[in-house]
Amino acid sequence: MDIESLINPEEIEELARRYGPIQRGSYSVEMGREQFEYWHDKLTTKCRGEVVLVVEYPNGVVLHTKDFYPPGIYRLPSGGVKWDESVLHALHREAHEEMNLQIEIKRCLGILEYEFCCGEEKLPFVSYIFLVEGDKKELAAQDHEEHIVSFRRVPATELPAVADSLRRLGGNWKDWGQFRALAHDFVAEVMGG
Repeated sequence: MDIESLINPEEIEELARRYGPIQRGSYSVEMGREQFEYWHDKLTTKCRGEVVLVVEYPNGVVLHTKDFYPPGIYRLPSGGVKWDESVLHALHREAHEEMNLQIEIKRCLGILEYEFCCGEEKLPFVSYIFLVEGDKKELAAQDHEEHIVSFRRVPATELPAVADSLRRLGGNWKDWGQFRALAHDFVAEVMGG
């Protein structure tokens, strides 16, 4: 499997036509066996990538935490793009499932292409990052299997600090934190944080 098998060029052209130029990022992420196997299983059975939602309000962007995350860890919401669905469908579905939001897409901020590495093994992954505006509903997870327990809003200028907190995670969370920090760095840079 390579990155081209995960990305539909026509879909990217449509996103650029509708939402303007799309920045791209490319990263190599070292992972231990456990985290690598998790992503391998996810790609082969569930999804071809993910959407990352930057939900913007006047008082900041939305972060969430889950009941199994390390204490104090919040991050931008994300969710899988199933093999048989479009990126835009996944974006709207995840906004509803994770936050009970109907959204208006303001911009596709970028596409991050990853190469997850474990020894000699490599695995591609892709994140589609969207800046969206949510309706005025109270944020509430609709899919309880996601285990989302809390939301907060932070100014986009605080995203580098969020990335740093993810990068500082240790133990079993280290690889996950290193990976998750990258999208926050990217969004902060694109939004001028």
